[in-house]
Parts: sequence; C-alpha cells; structure tokens
Amino acid sequence: MASSRSVSSRRSSDPMDVFTPAYRRLVPELLGIEWSAQEGMSAQEFGARCAQSPAAEHFTETDLQIPVALSRFYLAVGGCEEVLETDHFFFAPEEFDVRDGHLMFLEDAEESTVWGIPVDQLSLPDPLVAQRSSGADAETGAWRPLEGTVSEFITDLFAWMLETAESESGNERDDEDGRS
Repeated sequence: MASSRSVSSRRSSDPMDVFTPAYRRLVPELLGIEWSAQEGMSAQEFGARCAQSPAAEHFTETDLQIPVALSRFYLAVGGCEEVLETDHFFFAPEEFDVRDGHLMFLEDAEESTVWGIPVDQLSLPDPLVAQRSSGADAETGAWRPLEGTVSEFITDLFAWMLETAESESGNERDDEDGRS
C-alpha cells in the first residue's frame, strides 16, 4: 500500500558532497569492479520507496526525514545487493521501520542486533548511530548510543569487513603453505 506521505532528505549546506565518494569506493573495494550509476538509485526512487516504509507511518504530522549521510549511501550503492547484503543487511528503503524511538536501517546476519538513528536526530545531516540488543523483529529492545556518526559507522563497518576477509584469506594461504 503506497503512502501519500512524503520523505525528505535534507540537503547538505556544503556544496561538496563528502559522503558519496566514500560510499562509491565501496564497490571496487568489495567487488573489484568500477562503480557505475546502476549500483545506486535515483533520489526519486529512494524517496518513493521510503514513503512506502513502515517508518513513514510513524510520522503523521511531519514528513519522514532521512539524514543526508544515510540517503547518500542509498543513492550511491542502493542498487547493489552485493554491498547491501554482506555479513550485515542494510534494510531496503521500503523496509525502514521505527522501534523504541529509533529508525532502524541495518541488522546483522544472525538477526540478533540492529542499528538505528534516534528519531529526534533524523534532521541532522550525519547523526550518531545507536545499537539495539535485539533484532528488528522484536517489538522492544535496549538501545545504546555508539560514538560514531552514520557515515563513520558505515565506512568503519565495511573497513572491518574488508580487514576480516583479508585476514581470513591470509590464514587460508598460510594453511595451504603448511603454516598455521
């Protein structure tokens, strides 16, 4: 069911977009291919999909605002499932939901932890991220604030995943060479 509510993505007052280049670099770093426009999604598609989300239903008097740092991530790589669905699963925009006063956008593969943004910070360009002690399907859970902003958290998450993958591939090479 399509919602008549609109979704706004605050525009950065800085004419230089500092988020998109870092997000676009994820494609070659993770997949070994050059970034192309098909890896992302248009602002119109992103807005329409957000407007269909359960989160949009939580905002009856105002529009759902998606922080610039998060919307730029989806505009840059929102069409690339290989990036969105790794060891962690970024919600499709139409799956955004609000639990315990937080907009949820990411869940771990075990569905035991979810990350989100406090709704009272959604108007900020790059708000702090919080972590929930239970998965997205749980009706309630305990949230704890993290020290990183959305953009820091996303780039750090992928850096950690790349380091882990490199470490594991190095261990496999050592095992093949007879070293442990």
